[in-house]
Amino acid sequence: MKKTDDFITSLDGPLKQLDQDMVWNEERKLKLRYQVMANLDKQESKIRFSRGFKAASSLMLSMIILIAGYLFISQNIGNDGDGNTAEPGNNTETIPPVIEPEESADVKNREAIQAVIEEEFNGPDEKYIELWDAVVATDPSDPDMSQEEYDATLERPEYQSLMNYMEETYAPYFTENGYENFKNTLAFRYTIHDGEHEFTASDIEITQSDNGETLYNFTFQVDYTDENGASSQFDFEGSAIVPEEGKIGQIEYMDDLEDGLLQVLDNNE
Repeated sequence: MKKTDDFITSLDGPLKQLDQDMVWNEERKLKLRYQVMANLDKQESKIRFSRGFKAASSLMLSMIILIAGYLFISQNIGNDGDGNTAEPGNNTETIPPVIEPEESADVKNREAIQAVIEEEFNGPDEKYIELWDAVVATDPSDPDMSQEEYDATLERPEYQSLMNYMEETYAPYFTENGYENFKNTLAFRYTIHDGEHEFTASDIEITQSDNGETLYNFTFQVDYTDENGASSQFDFEGSAIVPEEGKIGQIEYMDDLEDGLLQVLDNNE
């Protein structure tokens, strides 16, 4: 029995030492594990910080670019607003002035009056004379014809060609009623005179009357050259009513009945 106890006592020291070594190894393993986990956590923190820093840097760079772009655009807009005139070498176009409706209507009214004067006092009108002669050549000239027969003559192609030419020449500058009145009274009254002569309108001056926006007064000169080459001038004055924009309702011009241009044209035929 004593031997057994002695044997146990002799083994007690090594067993305790082995047990202590095992405990130490477990503690060492735990410490090593904690150290590894701590290192991994530090590494992951570094990675997260690096990623966050990169994201923050990208965001900051984007903000700087946006602010710089805004300042550049604002400066250019401010410079453009300082004046509309383009500097040499720039592609900036000059903004045209806005024409007010009243100004635009007045311009068109004057253009219509001037166009009628230039059409009527630049002659002779060879085209109109040709069409007129064709109508006269085919006119039965029967004073006893019935109304039905007279209406039939108005449908002849010669007469229709004449009417179409008159409409193309003057209708764009008149109201409907204004054109009908002008066609039956003054149209081609001067330019129908054929012969070896020429006349041209010049120095046309048109003013808006103080008595109304639709009333215009005008003066002009007609330079006349006869068949012998002798020149003379005739002064005209007149007035026009323009009730619609660019459309004449009524126009008239005065000529000296005794020594005027119309009398000269009649005498030279």
